[in-house]
Amino acid sequence: MSRDRKAQNKLDELVQTGKDLKAFEKDPEGRSLLKCYHYGVLDAFVVGRIHQRVERALQERKNLGNPFLPPELHRGNFVLGLDRRQQWLWTFMQVLNAHTLIVAGTGAGKTTLSKFHAIQIAPHVRGMWLVDLRKREYRALRPVFARLGIDLKIIRGRKFCINPLQVPMGVEPIEYAATAADLLVSVLNLPPRASTLLRTTIIKLYRANGVLAGGRRFPTMFCLFEAIRSDRSANAQARQAALDQLEAILTALGPDILGYHCGWDPHELARQHLAMELTGLPESGKDLVLGYLLTAEFMSRIARGLSNPRMDLWIAFDEAQRLLSQRQETAGYGGNALIDLLGLVRGTGVGLQISVLSTHDLSPNVPNLTGTKIFGRCGSVGEYTTVGRYMGLTSEQIAWCAHHMVPGLFVGQMADGNWRYPFVFRVPPLTPLPTGDPIDTPTDDGNVSAAVPRLPSVEWVIGRLEHGTTPDNGK
Repeated sequence: MSRDRKAQNKLDELVQTGKDLKAFEKDPEGRSLLKCYHYGVLDAFVVGRIHQRVERALQERKNLGNPFLPPELHRGNFVLGLDRRQQWLWTFMQVLNAHTLIVAGTGAGKTTLSKFHAIQIAPHVRGMWLVDLRKREYRALRPVFARLGIDLKIIRGRKFCINPLQVPMGVEPIEYAATAADLLVSVLNLPPRASTLLRTTIIKLYRANGVLAGGRRFPTMFCLFEAIRSDRSANAQARQAALDQLEAILTALGPDILGYHCGWDPHELARQHLAMELTGLPESGKDLVLGYLLTAEFMSRIARGLSNPRMDLWIAFDEAQRLLSQRQETAGYGGNALIDLLGLVRGTGVGLQISVLSTHDLSPNVPNLTGTKIFGRCGSVGEYTTVGRYMGLTSEQIAWCAHHMVPGLFVGQMADGNWRYPFVFRVPPLTPLPTGDPIDTPTDDGNVSAAVPRLPSVEWVIGRLEHGTTPDNGK
């Protein structure tokens, strides 16, 4: 190989390194040097300037102390966090419409990051659902929201008033019956054959209660239990499995939560700022409450034909592992209804922030359906490798993360915009406010009950429940 050919190959590698480091795109001179290179104008001055620029970019990257490019996120109306130079990183809030996935272990700062983002988003959306599945962290934002003129209502787990068989606004009852059946199969871990039994039974109940004709007196879960128990012609295994699981969850949640022909309308809840505390409910109860609210609101927006509006509902919840489980997705006859709707709801004005501790058992569809990816300190190199594949990290970047991630430090990749490379950022610490013991913070269960109409049911059909009992209306 001739000397000129070797020099050309070396220059090609140098220019490619400079492109990767964004050494030529920041000013007119850099862009002119690239044009000269492409057109073969390579005199000593041009080659010398190319060398200087690439060497300077390499030195700047070395000074950063990590193998990530410094992010060029300088415009927008939403702050992600701080870069290594303690400068704010900006993006546009509408990007969150494409959903966000956060993967980080315990104590990595996921809740602090979520709170920091929630404070910024709250004044710009009509509704916000902050879901606590394990802790009671979001209620601490109540005084902060009050300063912004926003009333953050707190709903404890035992004060929800829902009916999973209540048809969402704009959705056909027949269509919703199939989705409700798949949701119950997923939540209750029923065999696939039970989906057909549940779907046909729900449709029969809709017909008997006049729902197919436009009525609003929906059958309750107790009615569903009694209808299946009375159906002696149903498949024995599917029938017994459905009865066992339905009885367990009806006993666990009781009429105070599920005893309503017309419970809280998710469409009305989507207009309020709510901190939902599901602590204390059984795991299947959490899945049922959250799965119904999200599925109903998603279906309603899709049925109403909303297309690319401004984000007016932001939902953040952690510990979403069980709700978006790969095992539950493959166990049900129709898959996981929520995951199926996750991709369809993009562009309907809902921004969803999903936070999980690990990618283990997480449905592989979730990373594909979430645009923005963020991860913090994880527990193993294997976890960093899995998350790194979601974001296109190099082996050098994955190794750096495995040895340098600390609480409050995250790696992110945006769903949209001019900067699509992964970057390192830090969430600023939130100064604790003198709000007293968060456990003693008053709740607003009664206020939500008054704002959203409901129709109690007095037709309890399980013998251990008293007939004619009226729920306490959330008080």
